[in-house]
Amino acid sequence: MTRLSLDAIKIIDTIKETGSFSMAADVLHKTPSAISYRVANIENKLNVKLFHRHGPVVSLTEEGEFLLTEGRWIVNAVQDLENRVRNIPKLTHEIRIVVDTFFPHACLTQDIREFIGRYPHASISVRRETLNGVWDALKSNRADLAIATGAVPDNVTAKTLMLGKLDFALCISPSHPFAAQRRPVSKQQRLDDILIAFGDSSHELPRRQGEALPLQRQLQLCDVESALSLLKRGVGHAFLPPALVAAELEKGELVTADVDWAKGDEMLWLAWHPACRGEAFDWWRQRLRDKSARFGCEGYEMVREGGCR
Repeated sequence: MTRLSLDAIKIIDTIKETGSFSMAADVLHKTPSAISYRVANIENKLNVKLFHRHGPVVSLTEEGEFLLTEGRWIVNAVQDLENRVRNIPKLTHEIRIVVDTFFPHACLTQDIREFIGRYPHASISVRRETLNGVWDALKSNRADLAIATGAVPDNVTAKTLMLGKLDFALCISPSHPFAAQRRPVSKQQRLDDILIAFGDSSHELPRRQGEALPLQRQLQLCDVESALSLLKRGVGHAFLPPALVAAELEKGELVTADVDWAKGDEMLWLAWHPACRGEAFDWWRQRLRDKSARFGCEGYEMVREGGCR
């Protein structure tokens, strides 16, 4: 029998992140005495000291740092194995797609119609997540296919295909004060106004910061419809892909404004776990892969683990 368990590694990791046994106990929903007992038991079994004790504050010893570094790799490998098992090839016509909030949902409408026409008994779900929330859904097996932005986060194994990139523009109501001025919107003007933003929806992965300036007021929302409703009524400003709000721009419900510092483009990825299989999965992967030409990008599949290789 091994002297070290995955649960023990997670306890040590939590203690390091929180800095004390008592705070780790709160996170893990255990008593401080139970955490202290587990750590002492682990140290006795391994015959090493894992933590320096400085009153209520603790820090890892050299042995503890080594154990945690190697242990995290083991925990991630086990989680990856679990995902592979759950993604054993399926014969059913079921598919779960997660798309980034900034991706124009209308781009999938015709694909959904054709898929349902071809597989009338299929089960399909298409939902939105924001920023690393998309990668989080893929990592935790809440998605078969993902349309994500940004670099692959650490500890995420995924096969990826570059679809293109999304550009962003500052969007406001025609009644907003920014719309009347001829010069670009300045940093100070943005600070004086409120930013309509979308919070990163990740549960486990580190959350990405949006385009807010330091100390800027934000109104964080979780869906595009609410953001558009506020913007059209003159509340705040937002950085959005013009393709996402094409209808509103065409109707004149929203307008764009030049800024002295613009939000950069976001790379757009199609991503899936390398173990994913199935007829519905193959249909959607090919259909979404075809969109790389539409976005003006030559897509190449590659396996990425914790970022680009």
